[in-house]
Order: sequence, then structure tokens, then C-alpha cells
Amino acid sequence: MKRKIISIIMIIVICISINLQVFATSMSDWQNQKNNAANNMNNTKNELQGVQTEKSKALAEIEELSEQIAESQDELDKLNAEVKELESSIKQLETELSEAQERQDAQQRALEDRIVAQYTSGKISYWDILLNPESPLKFISNLFMLEKIVNYDNELIASIEGEKQTIQTKKEELDTKKAKVKTAKANAEKENVKLKNKKMTKNTKVAQLSENEKALQQKIDEYQREMDQAEAEIRRLAAAASGNGGGNSGTIHNGELLWPCPNYTRISSYFGNRESPGGGVGSRNHKGLDLAAPGGASILAAESGTVITVSNTCKHNYPKTAATKCSCGGGFGNYVMVSHGKGLVTIYAHCSAIYVSQGQRVSRGQKIAAVGTTGYSTGNHLHFGTLLNGTYVNPLPYIQ
Repeated sequence: MKRKIISIIMIIVICISINLQVFATSMSDWQNQKNNAANNMNNTKNELQGVQTEKSKALAEIEELSEQIAESQDELDKLNAEVKELESSIKQLETELSEAQERQDAQQRALEDRIVAQYTSGKISYWDILLNPESPLKFISNLFMLEKIVNYDNELIASIEGEKQTIQTKKEELDTKKAKVKTAKANAEKENVKLKNKKMTKNTKVAQLSENEKALQQKIDEYQREMDQAEAEIRRLAAAASGNGGGNSGTIHNGELLWPCPNYTRISSYFGNRESPGGGVGSRNHKGLDLAAPGGASILAAESGTVITVSNTCKHNYPKTAATKCSCGGGFGNYVMVSHGKGLVTIYAHCSAIYVSQGQRVSRGQKIAAVGTTGYSTGNHLHFGTLLNGTYVNPLPYIQ
């Protein structure tokens, strides 16, 4: 009979051992899935940030190009107006030059006609006036009159010729200016086209970046769903384990848990909503208390129980900034989960060292780990969390 009882006990122990091993494997698998999803999400967020930065830069360049195009178009409008004005002025000068030429031609014809008429009619000519004077006085009078006629003819012809030269000079100056303005206009048109092409290229790039941004956000949402699923399974397993591996025979009452970080009582972040430190993977819904303590400080088990999870693969034991984010352990870094029975599980996260193993029984006040800043953390501290029947609850009422 005794041998039969021993055999039954051995079978029960073996079954419990097998169940514990299966549980540990399941918990580990889900934790690995959560860690992988967190790492993937963190990497994708970094990639998304890069895309958004590039998109913002491209949008700023498009805005600058739009301003340059507007300035270029204003310059083109001014040059077009100047060309039109110059063409109008040149046309006016050409008209004036043509009219002056007509006056000169008319004057020349009149002069020639008068000379021909004087010759054919036998009337007195210039030479008759000079060579056949009736008297010395008449000669002087004729000479004076002849001089006046000649001067008048010469001045009239010279005046018209001078007017033509002035008009021609102005026209040549305007032609030169028009050529320069047309060259400037052609250059401005080329620059305008170049700017518009650049803007079109940037718009195409922004459209592509927007598509990339959308795709990356979808991936982030998918990773978040994976994390949520893994977290739900971990809570379910923790709730199941906490009902069997407890160190207390009765219900754990408020205020009965041991302060997990002796001599360090300052709470740097409380349970509940908060701004994620540095943005990114860090939870905005803070699932525990952050106890400020130096690296290496002792972490004690808040109550007797069984270690149900140990994650100690994170080596990033240094303060992180937004540029050096770490999502090892889903943000917890190195951590320990201990089941105390009656549905209660405690969590000790961001550890620099862990001194227990999965499945190990621990006593109240036993040193199980050391304070660090592994995972998603901006400085040395202990993240202390409590799960009740698989749901995160505020740890504050449970600790002394």
C-alpha cells in the first residue's frame, strides 16, 4: 500500500513537472513572440521616423521651390512687359525715322525741282546773281540773299539728317537693350521650367513617401496586435500559474507585500497614463511603479512564490535616449515574474542582473535581481508591477 502511495505521488510530481515544463515553454514562446514583435515595431518606428523626416524635408523644399517659382514668374512677367514696351518704343522710332526720311526726301526733291525749274525757265540763278550785278551795291545785296538761301537749304538738310541720326542711335540702343532683355527672358524661362520640374519631382517623392509612411504604419499596427495577443496570452498563463504556485496559504491583503527595493522609496513614475519617455515603444499606459534606485541595488521578492518567467537576454544596460531605444523584453529588458498564488503575480523589470531561474521557489525578501536600465529605460530604476488574475493592477496598495 505504501509503495502504491509513493508511486501515485511520483506520478503526480511527474505530471506537475511536465505541466510546469509545458507552461514554461508556452510562456517562453509567447514572451519571445512579444519580444520579436516589440523589436520589429521599434525598428519599423525608427524607419517610419526616417521616412517622416525625409517627407518633412521634401515638403519644406517644395514650399521653397513654390516661392522660387513665384519669384521666377514675377521676373518673367516683368521681362515680358519690358520686351513689349521696348518693341513698342522701337516701332515708334521706326515710324519717326520713316517720317524723317520722307521729309528729307521731300526737301531734296523740292530743292532739285527748284534748280531744274530755274534752269529750264531761264530765270536768274545763283551764278547770275553773283556774276551779273547791276552795281556793287546790288552785288552785295545779291550775295547776302544768296547766302541766306544756301544756309537755309543746308540747315534744313542737316537738321533732317541730324534728326535721322538721333532716331537711329536711339533705335540701335533700344535694339541692343531688347536683345539683352530677350536673353534674360530666355534664361528666366529655362530657370522657371527647371524649378517646376524640381517641384514635380519632389511632389512625386512626397507621394511615394506618403505611401511608404502608410505601409509602415500598417506594419506597426500589426506588430502592436501581435504584442497585444502575446501579452494577453502571457497574462492568461500567469493567471493560471498564480492559482497553483502560491507561497501564501491565504489571500494576500493590501499592504502585505514587502517593499521590493529596500532603502529606496522614491517613486519616479506611478501606475496609469503618462507620457512615454522619449516616445516610441515605451508604454503610455504605465503598468507599474518606477522606484528610483542606483544600478546594482538589490531587488527582493515581495512575497514567497514560484518564478514563472525569466528574461535575461538584454545587454543594453545604459541610459537610453530617443536615438538609442531598446525594446528587449517588450520594453521591460531583463525581468522576473513571480507567482504568489491566489491570482497574484509580481514583475521586476529593467534588471542589470538576475539571480533566479524559471521554476525556482523563492522566499519573501530573497534577493532575486539587481537594479539596472535594460530594455526601454532612460535611467537606472526598478519597474515593479502586479498582475491580479492576469490583469495589471496598481501595485501601490499591495506594498508596505
